[in-house]
Amino acid sequence: MGLVKRKRAAKKGENMISDNYRERRKKLKVNIQELVSEMDLGDNLELTAYLDTETGEIISMPDNVMRAAEEGGETVADLADWEKELIQTAESIFGDDKNRFLEIPHRQSYEGYNLMVAFAETVHSKGIREKLDIALDGKRAFQRFRNVLNDHPDELERWYAFKEESMREEAVQWLIVNGIEPIQVMSGYFNDDGSEFNADLVPKPGLCLTCRKDNAGGKEEILCILTRNDQKGDTDFECGAYEPNQ
Repeated sequence: MGLVKRKRAAKKGENMISDNYRERRKKLKVNIQELVSEMDLGDNLELTAYLDTETGEIISMPDNVMRAAEEGGETVADLADWEKELIQTAESIFGDDKNRFLEIPHRQSYEGYNLMVAFAETVHSKGIREKLDIALDGKRAFQRFRNVLNDHPDELERWYAFKEESMREEAVQWLIVNGIEPIQVMSGYFNDDGSEFNADLVPKPGLCLTCRKDNAGGKEEILCILTRNDQKGDTDFECGAYEPNQ
């Protein structure tokens, strides 16, 4: 077989493997925004989150409840009433031998640092980029990075959008690596043509993240979601209802 034919055969084989892998993925309705939030918590909380690969539910489980599920007896009796309500779910997770429950990884500090470095490389202003490089070199890099951006609102907004998009991509890739293809969750939101869209998959511009209304009371305002969806893909985002977060 000639070299060209061997290359074509190899390429065809790669495509077949890719297509077969895609077919093996399990389609699952997953709340991407909730998944992103869990991944961004870090390791400072005594909580571990799990994805139920049967239902798509994200379960946030206190570590002490998981320990009680493992030890049983008096350990369970010592739990608070609200924790005892979780013990059955915790036992299902602890006894899972079919990989139904996937532990959701938390973002490590070095990953957050690498993301800041990646963003700094996208800044066009040489002066601001140099300030960010200095801020990222040494202790308290996270705080110094934020202090620089606080003096440049446009770049701060761009940073929020950059981080949001990067984390959404990371969450989706984590699902794909684990054999899951996330599908839209019907949300009750519709485009002008009558087609339904998933509010969780609409990117959130940096401006929204600096707004007082963002997730106020733990809920998104309907008008905010519709405004973002209408301008999805636009270079510049505008919102007449914006209120700076004091």
